[in-house]
Amino acid sequence: MVDEVLAGTTWVVEQVGGVVTTDPRPQLSFDAEGRVTGSTGVNRVMGRYEAADGMLAVLDAATTRMAGPPEAMEQEQRLLAVLSEPQPLVVDGDHLRLGDAETVALLARPAGT
Repeated sequence: MVDEVLAGTTWVVEQVGGVVTTDPRPQLSFDAEGRVTGSTGVNRVMGRYEAADGMLAVLDAATTRMAGPPEAMEQEQRLLAVLSEPQPLVVDGDHLRLGDAETVALLARPAGT
């Protein structure tokens, strides 16, 4: 199921697990057909997504396999870990938040803002 709030949007990831992301910042795009694509900052990521009832699940995720600087690879691993599990989803104006009230796993803003 595709949530209309996400369909057709692209988000720049500002934080993962409370750690501010570094350039090049990860980006995630959600299309109306349930596909998610983007960048971890080093590698391309692609897969399917389902968003319903305040939850986001990324399914069948795959990435390219290029190496980057250690800190960029750590950032990538944190992002992929968040995306590997269904997460509570809140889209509030110009922010997308994954995670529960206690732990924000990912905080993003729309691309181009």
